[in-house]
Amino acid sequence: MKCFGLFLFVLLQLLCLYHVDADNLKAVRVVVNGEIITEFEVRSRVAEAFYRAEENYSGEELLQKKQELIYNAVEELIDRRILVQEAEKLFLDDPAKSESVEKQLESFVKGAVDEVGSLFKFYELAHKQGINPMKKRAELKKDIMVDEILRENVYRKIIVTPKKMKQYYQEHIDDFSEEGSLSFRQILIRFSSYDSNEEAKTFAEELLKKVKSGKNFADIAKEFSEGPHSYKGGLWGYDEVMDFRKDLVADIAKLKKGEMSQIVETSIGYHIFTVEDVVLAKTLSFEEAQDQIYQILFREVFLEKKREYLQKLKKNVVIKRYY
Repeated sequence: MKCFGLFLFVLLQLLCLYHVDADNLKAVRVVVNGEIITEFEVRSRVAEAFYRAEENYSGEELLQKKQELIYNAVEELIDRRILVQEAEKLFLDDPAKSESVEKQLESFVKGAVDEVGSLFKFYELAHKQGINPMKKRAELKKDIMVDEILRENVYRKIIVTPKKMKQYYQEHIDDFSEEGSLSFRQILIRFSSYDSNEEAKTFAEELLKKVKSGKNFADIAKEFSEGPHSYKGGLWGYDEVMDFRKDLVADIAKLKKGEMSQIVETSIGYHIFTVEDVVLAKTLSFEEAQDQIYQILFREVFLEKKREYLQKLKKNVVIKRYY
């Protein structure tokens, strides 16, 4: 159902958002060595990105963002066509490579079929999701072929030396610093629920005695707390703490893991806190960060080498842009 909703959304983006009619979607945007890239392909590629852009931009800024997305989509589709054409040409002249691609393709399809249980189930699920299995198989084959030529002409030329990794670490040391964080539980007794503040404090003191005597803090919070997280035992997770009052968090942070506060009075009521967990601030050592650094540098070099490879291929490619 979720996939159908996404498919419907993409369709609406294509047909309605910009009042693009069916004829416009068939329009030729670019021709790469005689192969057509249509407006439909471009709009399909940017549909989800358009949706995200509308959540973050508006007015002239939104229009500029959409133009940027369309431009990038066109360039990506051109690059894809060039790589596929080059792969098909090379594999046509090399039966051994073609056979290897077919084996990889069959292995992937078999794995997908095994995962769902049967070939019938595989086709049934594809149909429900609006996917043409044969078309999908053809696209997958192109992906494998492109990956093969990139491995030969790009991946094998990528070198990330320990010296470069060490230099990157030293120049970006702040990126590998992790701030300290904590999670805690809260019991909140609100003034507004009692006839007087004294009555509210008396009840808070009773609850404090219970948890001090060994009663489970989370159970007490779930039953009696009037805080927003009472349903989960008063727990405020690491990511949620930033939304809590900064002055109270500063005081809670002075407690040790498992330690409980006394009753804390604020403008809304009485609070009792206990620290669930503490993560100390630290900076990752080079040894701890080197896998992450390698991935960053590998991607940077990959993009550079891929651009160089495409520029070389484009010297023998005829590209006609129509708008």
